[in-house]
Amino acid sequence: MLKQLITTRLYNATPNEVVSYSHEYQVPINHKQATMLLDFIKQNKIDPFSEKDRLKTFKYIEQKIGSQEAKQASELLYRLAKQYNVDDWL
Repeated sequence: MLKQLITTRLYNATPNEVVSYSHEYQVPINHKQATMLLDFIKQNKIDPFSEKDRLKTFKYIEQKIGSQEAKQASELLYRLAKQYNVDDWL
């Protein structure tokens, strides 16, 4: 049930929220990039708990936003998962 809640939250995120989080966690993404990323996630039906889908998403970030940002986003995801004790889901 918690996985479904997280996935639903991801699919309902707005570009403004992504930009806000990017500033909070120092992963620089502008509004246009956030919109592109969310469109990619929704169009490709990305499952955040699928390693294949996460790698696909990080590759997209690397190509469209930047390699440093992709690396930071990956590190942030694993840090947050560990912080909330859900790292075994990844």
